[in-house]
Amino acid sequence: MTESAPVVLRSAANPTVRHLIRLRDNRYRRKSERVIVDGWRETAQAIESGMKICGYYVSESDADIDSANEDPAVARVRKHPAAAGKRMLASDAIMEKIGYGDSVRGVVAEFQRPDWGLDRLKLPESPLILVLDKIEKPGNIGAVFRCADAAGVDAVLLSDCQDRFNPNAIRSSLGAIFRVPNASGSQEQIADFLTAENFHVLAARVESSTPFWSVPWAGRVAIVLGSEADGLGDRWQTILDGQGKQQKIDGVRIPMAGKVDSLNISVSAAVITFEAIRQRTNV
Repeated sequence: MTESAPVVLRSAANPTVRHLIRLRDNRYRRKSERVIVDGWRETAQAIESGMKICGYYVSESDADIDSANEDPAVARVRKHPAAAGKRMLASDAIMEKIGYGDSVRGVVAEFQRPDWGLDRLKLPESPLILVLDKIEKPGNIGAVFRCADAAGVDAVLLSDCQDRFNPNAIRSSLGAIFRVPNASGSQEQIADFLTAENFHVLAARVESSTPFWSVPWAGRVAIVLGSEADGLGDRWQTILDGQGKQQKIDGVRIPMAGKVDSLNISVSAAVITFEAIRQRTNV
């Protein structure tokens, strides 16, 4: 008895295909509590982070890649126990429809949205964390995660920001969103968390007179960054201390020698966090 040929998704009217296409819509994705991931590296990192994979889709033309010539990221997905039995094949035309952007990146994977809240963060004794405030561009969020991963930041918190699981944020982060501990919430929720966890909070402000390298970065420190366009404005001016009293949040700035008065948030994050790590490690 011959083995039956694998099922290949070929029709855009197929319910699974229609569902995957709709997952590109932010509202539908959040309502479905799903995350859509493009690319073998990013898919491998999502699986290894503990996210539950619902299925992953590859082109039928790539179904029989020689394992000896297999990309390491492909092998990490294919051999991971959580991915067993989750592969489905699709025609090249369908892969183009369900993939994100202008080019297919080998695989499209669907995951259950993880419940990564503030109460689940596991931090070291003296963490350094980034707080992003009201960042709307997913690409900027992803780029900050990439910087945070490179610098060794212990967590990224998102205060009233765009969805960090937006496909563009995931792609821009190179999968760092799945590696760097993170949580999102309102400004009030995150401020309460920082107070309860006894963090010293700093805020990056263009109007500050204090260069960022002149403050001590040792201990439990959180640095708040706003968008390039709007900064922090009136937000993050004060925070409750351990006795329930309002305490002013100290501002720091990146001195500018030229005519521009701001940097992209990912650049600001990189400049500040690498200096903080330098101080904390006495390099």
